[in-house]
Amino acid sequence: MRLLLLAVSFSCAASAALAQPLPPAAPAGQLHPAADQVRPAGGQRPAARAPRTPRPPDRFAVRGYGMAGIHWFTASQTFKAVTGSGSGPVYGGGLRVHIPGGAYVDVGAWRYSADGERVFVATNREVFTLGIPATVTVTPLEVTAGWRFPNLLGRVSAHIGVGYTSLAYEETGDFAQGGDDASERYGGYHVAAGAEVRLHRWVGLIAEGAFTSVKDGFGDAGASKAFGEDNLGGTSLRLKLVIGR
Repeated sequence: MRLLLLAVSFSCAASAALAQPLPPAAPAGQLHPAADQVRPAGGQRPAARAPRTPRPPDRFAVRGYGMAGIHWFTASQTFKAVTGSGSGPVYGGGLRVHIPGGAYVDVGAWRYSADGERVFVATNREVFTLGIPATVTVTPLEVTAGWRFPNLLGRVSAHIGVGYTSLAYEETGDFAQGGDDASERYGGYHVAAGAEVRLHRWVGLIAEGAFTSVKDGFGDAGASKAFGEDNLGGTSLRLKLVIGR
């Protein structure tokens, strides 16, 4: 009798358990449907972290560079008459100082040198060579102050600057008489702009264009007076290999 009562009780309990409704199934890919409803104290979701952006370099740095390029002289007729060309290659180097905040200071020098002949220019600007070898040398010292625009396109940055030019002009020749040779220094200004790509952590390459004006540099005598050219400046395209961070 006692066994019969236990069997009847177990059968009733099982029937009641089966009669309870099942919880709704979780959507595909969601193991815990209530997890999205979890909130920290105050009922707000935790704020998403903003992605980190790389900081542009903003530190004091001193960098050295070597330079090679080509220069087109404003007094192109004078240089063409004496050396055979109004342009020529230039070589040089210098130091560039980066100042925190974006400014920079550049101190550099370059040199142009070419062999030619002394000439006589007639009133109709016809050139007659005199058969006397001559060498023309131009050596500008440039002090530039400007502004940098770092990280424009990844590793590429840009710059623009303006500064003072102290230009040394020398002309020497064989069989020179008194006053035939020249050795003078003149002052002027220049503007420069370019872009740099970082090739390595310690190496960069700058492509730069510059315009230089050195008025009243010459033109008092000789070919430059005949052609009416007195500006020793010109336009340059330069490549600078930079060493330093």
